[in-house]
Amino acid sequence: MTALPKEFPRALPSPSRNPRKNNPRSASQRNRSQAPKAEPIDLAQQPLPTGLQFLLRFQQATSIATFGLVGIALAVYGWTVYTPTAWSQEFKKLRTLQSHERQLVSTNEMLKNQLAKQAEKPNSGLIRPNPNYNVFLPSSKAMAPITQKTSDNPSSKLMIGTEPIAY
Repeated sequence: MTALPKEFPRALPSPSRNPRKNNPRSASQRNRSQAPKAEPIDLAQQPLPTGLQFLLRFQQATSIATFGLVGIALAVYGWTVYTPTAWSQEFKKLRTLQSHERQLVSTNEMLKNQLAKQAEKPNSGLIRPNPNYNVFLPSSKAMAPITQKTSDNPSSKLMIGTEPIAY
């Protein structure tokens, strides 16, 4: 099942035997005329043996599986490279946020200390807390105490209520 002809052309005569040695045009014309004309070869496809068909299908399946596995391997490799890079970037952000938090906490404590020192000065206009200066507000209806419902069912005592216990 090849495209090669069944018979090869005969060997060309050597140039030393050629009587028209000096005339290249006539030598090329003679070579063309002496070469046998190639007849078309019938390449009718014959069915392949089952063993060979099995091997060809097996090769196709393994090729597809190989390309799939290579793709998966590249994806896993990319993921293993991307994950530590992303993690290190996020870790740097975390460190930066933690340092900012420490700075804010220290600044907040310094401000509290300064306010406490200013409040202790006699000319600050602040007075010490005294119970005589408390302001009492009347209770509103929206803040009425919540009464618990009582039921005759003893199993309800074991169940957890849907109402909040505390805030």
